[in-house]
Amino acid sequence: MESLDYIFIICSIIVFFTLLISIIRPLIPKSLMFKSKNKSIQRGKKIGSLIGTITGIFICYYIVVKGYVDILIDSLLGLF
Repeated sequence: MESLDYIFIICSIIVFFTLLISIIRPLIPKSLMFKSKNKSIQRGKKIGSLIGTITGIFICYYIVVKGYVDILIDSLLGLF
């Protein structure tokens, strides 16, 4: 496997845990959560947005470079 594949696996794990946290978070009562300062919340939003953007761009790049887009388009056109 190339190093690009390892980076894709790491990005996929980040996406998986992000979705898992998004699903579990509404189930936790607010009384059990830590209190955070507004400044910390804003910093976390900026860092999370940056990580999400970089991860999304890399996954799109990986899919295009590996040719998975062409395979998907050929499969969809084969249905018609």
